[in-house]
Amino acid sequence: MPEPGSERSNYWCCLNTRDGADTLDETLDSIAGQTIPPSFMVVVDDGSTDGTAPLLEKRRDSFPQLYSVRTNSTTRDIRRVPILLNLGIECARKVIGSSAMPKFMMLSGDDNLLAPDLAASIMERMDADSGIAVASGDWLSAAGRTNQMPHGGGRFVRMDFMESLGWRYPVAYGWETWLLYKAMQRGFKVKTFSDIRYKHLRPYRPKNIAGWGRGMYSLGFPSVFVALRFGLNLIWTRRGTQTAESDVMMMAGYLSAKVNPGPLGPNLISDDGLKAFVRRYTMSRLTRLPW
Repeated sequence: MPEPGSERSNYWCCLNTRDGADTLDETLDSIAGQTIPPSFMVVVDDGSTDGTAPLLEKRRDSFPQLYSVRTNSTTRDIRRVPILLNLGIECARKVIGSSAMPKFMMLSGDDNLLAPDLAASIMERMDADSGIAVASGDWLSAAGRTNQMPHGGGRFVRMDFMESLGWRYPVAYGWETWLLYKAMQRGFKVKTFSDIRYKHLRPYRPKNIAGWGRGMYSLGFPSVFVALRFGLNLIWTRRGTQTAESDVMMMAGYLSAKVNPGPLGPNLISDDGLKAFVRRYTMSRLTRLPW
């Protein structure tokens, strides 16, 4: 792997895993085998009880710039992920130093298979347009859905943008979409490049779907937009991008948070300015169907 600061390898990778040993090896190969590999990787092992820890130890023989952080957590919650990402960023800053961080951060799960030129292609486009703060490849559009927000494995984020946010994600419902809307609120672009591909090595079965609905409430999504999205998601089930069950669970999460937000307390986004932006943006999308 290139040395940190390599001119060709101007990104690093933060990967989260829990009990992902069955696919982690192939995922690491996919990342290290990029035409432009990362200058270093940080793997955050969230209390794995399978063979993840010894696998990472073995991989350091061939990937000397692989670092790992391990937690002893046993919780499983949608808000757990930003904690892990923050741990990964904190580790990277300690290892490399804030002033020497690469230009981009790539985010990955433990079951992603990336096109070999994914990193090179995304960085080329982000270098050509400095207004893009977050970008990703795509896997959803293969099922017929287009105009996606950045998502999934191999997502790229500008590190100077992360620095402006205090190097941290909020540990709250809606944390993932928060980054995208925060970028747009500040005048940046977020892009999904559907011609740049990746796929999941395991069947995609998202957990804590009710948490997605809570996230929509947390970010200030207006009820009319959520209701219309609920209906469209039911239509999209025929294209393989949603299931009716997950759509109902997401709607239930939104409604339960809206009716009784008190118990969620500090787990909700508190940025009123961002929520106002989200309401304006989402309502404007109603005039630009299909989503």
